[in-house]
Amino acid sequence: MRNIENIYTDYNGLVDEKTEKVIKNRIKQLHAEMQAFIDSNKLQDKVFIHQMALNHAVMDYYSDIQRLKSYQEIGHINEVKIKAYETFWLLKRRPLQLKAQLEDDKWLYINEKFLLVRIASFILRDNINIPLTKEKKEAFTNFLDTLYYYLKFRKTDAQAIELMMLGFDAGRIIAGK
Repeated sequence: MRNIENIYTDYNGLVDEKTEKVIKNRIKQLHAEMQAFIDSNKLQDKVFIHQMALNHAVMDYYSDIQRLKSYQEIGHINEVKIKAYETFWLLKRRPLQLKAQLEDDKWLYINEKFLLVRIASFILRDNINIPLTKEKKEAFTNFLDTLYYYLKFRKTDAQAIELMMLGFDAGRIIAGK
């Protein structure tokens, strides 16, 4: 008998559709991003990547995307939707794990910090090294603080994350970049 857990962890059809190579490449790419985050913050002794959680996040992401494409009868999705669904499943599965009790709570929300950096990098894209005026820097910092709070404490889904990123793009376009 198939129980609910088996239904949502059986990815055989998905592997056939996406190919094992594509899935492994996505896992490898995300693992490398996480490791770079760990290394750049000197967290090797405090944080590790839970491989099974990462694998499930990627498989759940692809499952959602497959359902979305099927429902909307589309062949491809845009990069904002890709990033939103990845973010949602990484937030849900929490592949970054603390190794031990920490002396403070600075890294307690490690997955949220990683995803905040990832989203900020994505929404800034080519503008990442453009200097900001004091007012624009303050506004962007407030936006990131609010986003971080949202990732930590609010119910979130892929659609809300997508809307937030599209809203940021719209604001940038209206402001004239």
